[in-house]
Amino acid sequence: MLNQKQLDDIKALQDICETHEGIKLKLNWDMLQHRTADHDDFFHYSNKNLLGFLALYGFGVQYELCGMVHPGHRGEGIFKELFKKAMISLKDRNAGSLLINVPGTSGSGKTFVEAIDADYDFTEYEMKWEPGSGITLSKSVMTRGMTEDDIPQCISLDIDCFGQSRTDAEAMLKQMLTEQGLKSLMIEADGQTVGKIRVQRIKGQSFIYGFAIDPKYQRRGIGRKALSYVVSEESKWTDDIFLDVAAENSHALKLYETSGFRTIYSQDYYRYKL
Repeated sequence: MLNQKQLDDIKALQDICETHEGIKLKLNWDMLQHRTADHDDFFHYSNKNLLGFLALYGFGVQYELCGMVHPGHRGEGIFKELFKKAMISLKDRNAGSLLINVPGTSGSGKTFVEAIDADYDFTEYEMKWEPGSGITLSKSVMTRGMTEDDIPQCISLDIDCFGQSRTDAEAMLKQMLTEQGLKSLMIEADGQTVGKIRVQRIKGQSFIYGFAIDPKYQRRGIGRKALSYVVSEESKWTDDIFLDVAAENSHALKLYETSGFRTIYSQDYYRYKL
């Protein structure tokens, strides 16, 4: 568990790094604030000042990594030191794979992943809804709360739509079910359960992710109708609605844009061989 001083130090360093490069770091604060172990976070302090931080986020045997170094202390080997410690920790856990998260416009981040020969894997986009736009409701498509009976289908959707292994899909779902403020919803079209979507409310904002439609029901307009339904429900209490998506092509992005979302920044993921 991270103490309040550590959390405050991380936030202060994040603000400095984001302002310096004009980027948005994805530090997964919902996970940082609810750590249950002490082997996922690595710090570099000098004279009581936090100069470097690296975090690991586990989803089954798959891990993600995000970190930062104070702009005035880059080139001093700080991140290299933190990365080495993280790799030793992952080796002890028999981790299966590692994805390194780099803000799309971060020059320092790109330099690091090139230096360690990490391979580009995919890009995730954070999009924000423009109030009043893109909502087209349909009586044939709606959502309902997920039940225990839906767990097998949720796991299958993560495997089929996101390419996850069964082990990773099961572990991620188990973790999601414990997160505060998170709603796991099933998407129904004409009485058939055809997909899933998750909504998390944090400090007056709604975050939508884990959006998946069964491949057998894709390209029928169900995804757009389901997204409109969720946005309509969330817009009853906030205009700050965000969507995290890994869009592989312009057609996929178009779906979200026609639903009233606009890209505000992107995160590139690189796969590193352990």
